[in-house]
Amino acid sequence: MNDREGSPCEQVENEPSDNESSHGVCLCESWEASDAGGEGLMVGPCFACTRRKELTSEHIVPHALGGRLKGLLYCKECNDRFGKEIDAEISKQFGKIATLLNIKRERGGETRPFDVREISTGTELVFDGKGFTRKGVIVNLSSKDGKKLDAADITVRSKGELKKTCAEIRKRYEVSGEMKEFQEHHPGPTDAVHETEINSRLLRRASAKIAYSFLCTKVSRDIVLSSAFDGIRAYIKDDEGPDLSCANYVHTRFMTDHVRPLHKVHVALNRDDKIVVGYVSLFGMYRFTVVLSDDFVSDLEWADLDYTFDPVRLQEVFMLGNERLRGSHITRADILNPKQSKELVEAEISRGHEVVATYVDGYEFLHGEVE
Repeated sequence: MNDREGSPCEQVENEPSDNESSHGVCLCESWEASDAGGEGLMVGPCFACTRRKELTSEHIVPHALGGRLKGLLYCKECNDRFGKEIDAEISKQFGKIATLLNIKRERGGETRPFDVREISTGTELVFDGKGFTRKGVIVNLSSKDGKKLDAADITVRSKGELKKTCAEIRKRYEVSGEMKEFQEHHPGPTDAVHETEINSRLLRRASAKIAYSFLCTKVSRDIVLSSAFDGIRAYIKDDEGPDLSCANYVHTRFMTDHVRPLHKVHVALNRDDKIVVGYVSLFGMYRFTVVLSDDFVSDLEWADLDYTFDPVRLQEVFMLGNERLRGSHITRADILNPKQSKELVEAEISRGHEVVATYVDGYEFLHGEVE
């Protein structure tokens, strides 16, 4: 099986020393498997389970977050498993920002609504990017004998929902008298609160998958499928081993310009410590560092690999030559145990919401608290 003909690829070969193996550097702009399985069928080693199978298209940053960069990386079994587990969790937690920014999905469809709670009343609401609706029907019934309905107070979101609810009540109770309707008006603003996980194990694995998937599109598959990256594969695919990712607001400041809600994936090599580190920033707000490998031997330094995307304008952003927007050589301890205070994390997330507010009319981030 050969790389796709015409793929831009520079190969540098090095002689390994007597006591250790060493890797040549092969940086590829893209990779596709050969068409060995028939017309339109791409077959190659899955970058998760490593078995030779038909490969499916995978978004590097999840589609629900506005991701557009894709690659033929994983078999259907692995891809489906990721979609139901770690991709679903990161989309659930961080997709709220995509809804606020009204980011359209690539294949059409609406943004994903999310639940909030009105601060003044505690009412559960749903926000769809345009406005609030009650999360569900509120029904308060009064019946002395359990057969005849004495009073009913019903709050619904539409006439159709009211008709359906009343029909269900009439099946259970004897109903007499007239029904009176009136509409509630809430001119706003609506102060609401919602909770977002930012550093659960599922989210850490999801961020690791983003960094690893990006690496797979940029580096020779012989390198990525080597034993140096077995640990990150087991962590992402099977939830094995210690955490290899962590929310990090100390060593990721270069990942955002605090002006645009950018997605950014960055990979750097700390050759002295044999560490390949991944950086992931979503909307410039949720930021992670990942140990992609801590046993990678290379005779040459790598140029940092970078992908920056504006999900609002749907265009890639190029930041060549800007040293401030490059990663520094950090240690494993820096990656997995950053010395960051609760106040720092709150401040950085608040700054991210302030950026979002410049894009969304009527949106103001009041306060955030990290537990």
